[in-house]
Amino acid sequence: MKLNIVLLLVLAVGLLSGCGFIDKVNHSLNYVEEATNFIDDTSRFAEQLPTLAGQAVTDPEARTTLKNELTGMKERSAKFNALQAPDFAKNVHEQLVGYNETLTKEINGYLEKINDGAIDWKAIENSRFIDTLNQVTQISDKVKSLTP
Repeated sequence: MKLNIVLLLVLAVGLLSGCGFIDKVNHSLNYVEEATNFIDDTSRFAEQLPTLAGQAVTDPEARTTLKNELTGMKERSAKFNALQAPDFAKNVHEQLVGYNETLTKEINGYLEKINDGAIDWKAIENSRFIDTLNQVTQISDKVKSLTP
């Protein structure tokens, strides 16, 4: 009888410790998926930006769309920065957070210019903004190769 109770306790402890492991694996997989989605969204944004910014110079609707896209990118960056990265992904996460901080500063500057009626695609094209967007998209392979 005592042996059965001891075995039951050992089994219970084993299962509970296994649950923690499963939680860590799920968290890791969720992080990699979130990071991949963020990078894919950033890549799409970077692809659309030249056309949208060029149209925004003369088209008020495109200007509104550009403002919305910039605001959305800023919100996605903030949401990603708030993620809790698993230990094995901390370096990549910190790198992406750094890029996002640069993007946010640039986006704030462009939103201010757009609100003032000054849209200059060449200024955007020749800025750190495009370089930073490209850096975010280039880190995609690192994120996809992350494993716990």
